[in-house]
Amino acid sequence: MKCSYHPTADSVQFCSACSRPLCADCAHQIKAKVYCQDCLVRGAEWAAAVKDLRLPTDSPKRAAVCSLIPGMGAVYNNQYLKALTYFSVFAALVILADDVHGVFGLGAFAFLVFTIFDSYRTAQMNARARLELPNPSESTGEDTAVVAWGILLIIVGVLFLLQNIIPYRFLHHLWPLVFILLGGYLVWRALKDRQEAQTSSSKVLSENKQF
Repeated sequence: MKCSYHPTADSVQFCSACSRPLCADCAHQIKAKVYCQDCLVRGAEWAAAVKDLRLPTDSPKRAAVCSLIPGMGAVYNNQYLKALTYFSVFAALVILADDVHGVFGLGAFAFLVFTIFDSYRTAQMNARARLELPNPSESTGEDTAVVAWGILLIIVGVLFLLQNIIPYRFLHHLWPLVFILLGGYLVWRALKDRQEAQTSSSKVLSENKQF
């Protein structure tokens, strides 16, 4: 294989960053790793761009504190759709706790704790993104989990709508089904993951035997 920069010279190394073939004159070794000249230039430009930036340590804490008010942690992270979703889910759980069963109140508390951790984690990711992305103000996008919360809101809204037609008082005796369904889903998911892992392992073993 020939060098990427000198087509007449044979390659003796590969760039650790881009895997480009390099001859002896083009292989620049830094800390036991080989780099090409293009990757060295890009690294120098990146270092110059971020030398004055610092990873903020207080923004995740502020996001967590703001999350004590449902949805405000997401507002702090500039995720307004997620903020509206979190506030709506929390309000729906509180209403269900008052109208259906008090166990939904525990669910509202657990959901509030979840939003605190989620806002903290998102703030950390946003802070690191300022150092990794060329444009610090570029949005990293909404969390795909918002779709799941949107579906949950639709289901809760349908339940509230049906409550105006069908009395739900009998649900006071059926709320343990929530734990049964959740436990069944977790068992099914664990068995499915185990089966997929076994299938993947068998496939890898069969491929190794062929070689």
